[in-house]
Amino acid sequence: MGFDRGGITCRICKLPQPLPKDPLSRFAAQAAGPLEQVQDEPTWGWVTGRFLLETEINEETCQYGSILHLCLRQAERKVPSSLMNAECRLEEMVQRKARKVEHLNRKAIREIKEEVRQRLLPKMPPTFSGIYVAIDTVTGFLYVSATSEKQLDLFTGFFAKAMGFDPIPMTPDALAQVLFATEPSSVPAVNISPALEEDAGATGQLGENFLTWLWFFQESRQGVLPPTRLGEFSLLVDGPLTFVAQGSGSFESSLRKGTPTNSAEARSAMMVGKKLRTAKLVVARNKGEEWSCTLDASQFILRGLKLPEGDAMDPADIFEERMANLEIFRQLLFELFHLYLNTVKDPAKRQEYQRQAKQWVQDHAQF
Repeated sequence: MGFDRGGITCRICKLPQPLPKDPLSRFAAQAAGPLEQVQDEPTWGWVTGRFLLETEINEETCQYGSILHLCLRQAERKVPSSLMNAECRLEEMVQRKARKVEHLNRKAIREIKEEVRQRLLPKMPPTFSGIYVAIDTVTGFLYVSATSEKQLDLFTGFFAKAMGFDPIPMTPDALAQVLFATEPSSVPAVNISPALEEDAGATGQLGENFLTWLWFFQESRQGVLPPTRLGEFSLLVDGPLTFVAQGSGSFESSLRKGTPTNSAEARSAMMVGKKLRTAKLVVARNKGEEWSCTLDASQFILRGLKLPEGDAMDPADIFEERMANLEIFRQLLFELFHLYLNTVKDPAKRQEYQRQAKQWVQDHAQF
């Protein structure tokens, strides 16, 4: 699904340089081809973000203010396995009867299968899938629905072919380095388990330590975030929760039902040094403005992001409104991450955070 309706699942990338002056013409030069050319091998090409059959790429179909909305479409023809098997069985029966034999050898069966495939394939309708992208030409940020590494590699390859450079996925490490001039290796993990020695619990990836801190931070402030230039926000960290531990005994635990954030299992997980990898974030500003998504902190992937309901009626205005709300969520998330970096990089602030967080875990461990 694109960015024009429903929940949004995406990762955020940064453009290392401005787009060329003619980005849409470059995408149009690699537009998806006619459906008649689609065979059994996947073919890739650019289409508009509105629907997968619209191959006319221009300002009217793909540009909404400063946002470009496109899709990298995959198309291929497939013969359903049930139909393939039935047609092959039928043809084998005909061949056995014609040859007056009980069984056909492997070569004959392979030939029948290939003949059936070649006969049926042109009659099959193409199947489609797509990787959607929204590019903000003003901020230089790019939102792409490629959440797996395979999808991301595929997308960046085609994007680089069209634009001449790769976008930079804003993982926690890349975000620290590219936006906040901080070497990820210089950001210490923090042990907040009162049951472990200092070094034993100082584990976890940067994103996992950030999300664990964010949970503590919002509870310590009763959900009210510090004022920002975007206004005053409140934050709730909720379940489902996924905790992970690293080292020789690496394992993962998920808490889904009930109220996971107040459960004994959640606190017990932190008592043994686990860090929070995924959680639901609910952000509110003013009356009726609410954002919610599941954050995968290991890669900073947003899953099922719901945006505030807008007032626009025209499809183009609705899209621009949605992208403006997505940009607000991105800015807030990145500002919180920056605050975390400033907290744990400063020895005094880190020590105070550790002291308070250990007490926080201890106080809730008996729930």
